[in-house]
Amino acid sequence: MYKLLLSLFGTLVLAAPSLAAVDPLSPLAAVNALAPGPFSTEGRWMIDGKGDRLNMAGVNWPGAGETMVPEGLQYASIRDIVTKIKSIGMNVIRLSWAVQMVDDIFDLPGGDVKIRKTFNDALGRENGTIVYDAVMRNNPTLDPEITRLGVFDAIAKECAAQGIYVHLDNHVSKAGWCCKERDGNAWFGDVDFDTVKWKRALGYMAEHGKTWPNLVSMALRNELRRGPDSFANYNWNTWYGNMTEGAAAVHTANPDVLVYFSGLGFDTELRPIFANELGSEFARSKDIQFNKTGFAYGNKIVLEVHDYDMDLSDTNCTEKQWQLRHNAFEALDNPGPENPFAYPLVVSEWGHGQSPDQIDTVYASCLRAYLPQQEVGWMVWALGGSYYVREGTQDYDETWGLLDHEWKGWRCPECITKGLMPMVVATLGGPKPEVA
Repeated sequence: MYKLLLSLFGTLVLAAPSLAAVDPLSPLAAVNALAPGPFSTEGRWMIDGKGDRLNMAGVNWPGAGETMVPEGLQYASIRDIVTKIKSIGMNVIRLSWAVQMVDDIFDLPGGDVKIRKTFNDALGRENGTIVYDAVMRNNPTLDPEITRLGVFDAIAKECAAQGIYVHLDNHVSKAGWCCKERDGNAWFGDVDFDTVKWKRALGYMAEHGKTWPNLVSMALRNELRRGPDSFANYNWNTWYGNMTEGAAAVHTANPDVLVYFSGLGFDTELRPIFANELGSEFARSKDIQFNKTGFAYGNKIVLEVHDYDMDLSDTNCTEKQWQLRHNAFEALDNPGPENPFAYPLVVSEWGHGQSPDQIDTVYASCLRAYLPQQEVGWMVWALGGSYYVREGTQDYDETWGLLDHEWKGWRCPECITKGLMPMVVATLGGPKPEVA
């Protein structure tokens, strides 16, 4: 499949004109200009280094799949992809990574793996070579011997040049598609979730991220959930011990960035954190309290939540808002900076299929209105229209991707112009951007 597709698309890549970068003097560039760190929190607000409120409107760029290389580069250049993000006014990417990538840096004789090898390992020699050659053709400024982490560096650099923040998300330990209860990545101590290596990796990425002027935040773990062998320790007590140690690893290595805490139940359950219920019978834990005044990183904590409507069962926006408030958004009801249970909140994953019939569903229209109204940050899932490989299928088509399969145009232009662009403006303010 790759041999046929990429020989065709490779020709298109060479023939197509490159997209122009956004003029740094334009009003849009001013809206999305990078504010300086260090970043912190004050009550329910994120704060930049100037003391101004900071909000986030962005997109998920997957990088934790089997190749451990951020997706899409066989079809488009890093510069053109970032330009597409910038063109709709977004100011952040949620860039996911796997602990396995850092494990290899520590444990393999050669350290960080070159992408030529990682594509061959994940896709087979023939298809791996085709994809590697396409990546190099689309991105001629990349060193032919570039490593996986080197690609992350290149993306961060281009995002900085175009005024876009990077939020690093530890998505999984063993690289691959997420998330299932039996995928080995579900809960602390799961078959592929070594907590010692996880904390080592968090510290490493936090330290490495110091070289990125636009690294604004790091998430400790994506979608914690009950694993097949975690019945006895799937509770807030286990969560508390591991997450606070993970946060300490990040903060010790890089005290300038914000630290995102996810909850339980695929990151849909946050209430015991902000409602001070960790020690309650409801939360199945004893004698613990998540009080930010007790942590060296207390003024760096941001809560993150995910929300989807996979089966299109949401039929009432009022009910949807109540669910969100109960599980997460009541964290915003404690606005005072001295309140130890007041936190900023970011919806770091939400989204829907990119087709015109899904723009005005109860779920989509409700979240597009509710999130800006509540002045919370958000990152939509997902950026690209395909994966190098997903769950064994190479060149997998992502129908939820904002971009089309070849990462060139928008899969559903109406979803962008009618849906996301007004939401970005409502979240960040400023003039309406001109879509590329």
